[in-house]
Amino acid sequence: MKKRLFYLALGAAALSACTSEEIVDVSNQSNAIGFENTVRKQSRADAQNGDLTVENLDKFLVYGFYTKENQVANPIQVFGGDAVTKQGSAWTYSGTRFWVPDATYSFFAYSCADVALDNKYGTVGLELNTTGADRQLHISNYRCDASHNHDLIYAQAKEIKALPKTDTNPNPNPNVSFTFEHVLTKIDAQFTSEFSKDYDVVIKDVKITNFRNMGNFIKTSGWSDVRRQEDNTSMQMEFPTTDGFGVANSAQTQDQKPKTKYYYVIPYTYQFSDVQLTFTIELYKGAGRTKDDLVLSRNMEGHWSPKWQQGYYYTYNVTLTGTVANLQPIVFEVAQDMNGWTIGTSTATDITFSAN
Repeated sequence: MKKRLFYLALGAAALSACTSEEIVDVSNQSNAIGFENTVRKQSRADAQNGDLTVENLDKFLVYGFYTKENQVANPIQVFGGDAVTKQGSAWTYSGTRFWVPDATYSFFAYSCADVALDNKYGTVGLELNTTGADRQLHISNYRCDASHNHDLIYAQAKEIKALPKTDTNPNPNPNVSFTFEHVLTKIDAQFTSEFSKDYDVVIKDVKITNFRNMGNFIKTSGWSDVRRQEDNTSMQMEFPTTDGFGVANSAQTQDQKPKTKYYYVIPYTYQFSDVQLTFTIELYKGAGRTKDDLVLSRNMEGHWSPKWQQGYYYTYNVTLTGTVANLQPIVFEVAQDMNGWTIGTSTATDITFSAN
């Protein structure tokens, strides 16, 4: 079967900042280290697949260290992936730590579906065997594909000087404030039909394939060593069952613009058009959707070179036409040598008259 490249119209929407109205203390203990957070998110909260937002974030993992004056070469780690959880209206963690007066602190936090990463889907570590700005949280060998597809958010609060308690100010140190950001890219696909309303168009088995599914992340330089790992670089993009389009992996496009669920990918600028969006299109005459009504079934494949940016949400709009489906249109024309009217002969005797 001859394959034709179809056109993808790209729409991008940056994640806008939104400040949490929920600022709470983690502990009532004097001089205890407490946390608060906000999450940079879409202007309209959307947790369809698991977007982490201010409203639904209930756990993040914290790493942190401090150095004392004249001892900056000897950092002391005080948090090592400790869980900070939301309990009612408070953020709590086990084993309360206290501010060391005049020490300088740096804190790092992340959340990935509210659970800690393990060696299967990535590793997280605080690099302290270096100096200055290079002391930061490293996320290594992070896997993002069909086997592990979750929102990943990250925050840091660095160079915080701890203040000593005084009689007039027994709580001089405010909560550590985290502003989380989404560090992956979010994508989905939407389909529009230009076929006649007499046809019922069904889309099935939408997949994105041949994308890079593993990489390393640090705040200062973003994503690096983004690569394809193993053969798990194909991901089914299902349609929501709640949108009235039938089963989860197919959608009817007549009078609708069905959109798949969204999925997360690692940000990367591809140099070649080797990423693919594939799907099956079925065209039925009428709304019966029976074997006898089936006009055609085609497996479609499109190639492009995405430029996925961190924290961006991309919707790929696919317009379905006869040309896209590799169909020959029915075309009418008028013969060039049409000669006008042929003159006939007739008399009144051709007509029979009767009287009432």
